[in-house]
Amino acid sequence: MPLSRSEILETIRMLQMEHLDIRTVTLGISLLDCAGGGGAATAAAVKAKLLRLAGRLVPEADRLGAELGIPIINK
Repeated sequence: MPLSRSEILETIRMLQMEHLDIRTVTLGISLLDCAGGGGAATAAAVKAKLLRLAGRLVPEADRLGAELGIPIINK
């Protein structure tokens, strides 16, 4: 369902008057495919997947926050 005009205007008002910020950006990643091969192999697979999929989360959240003028506090 699309946002109504009043919802959009209310969000703009909160940004301007109440210094609204985005508290948290999260990324959900399934690690099921990383299991197997023992503890060290699983840990290495998890690390590789996290770096591949989430390695740029913080810089991209910072870039987006700067672009939109809305600080993102937790990443």
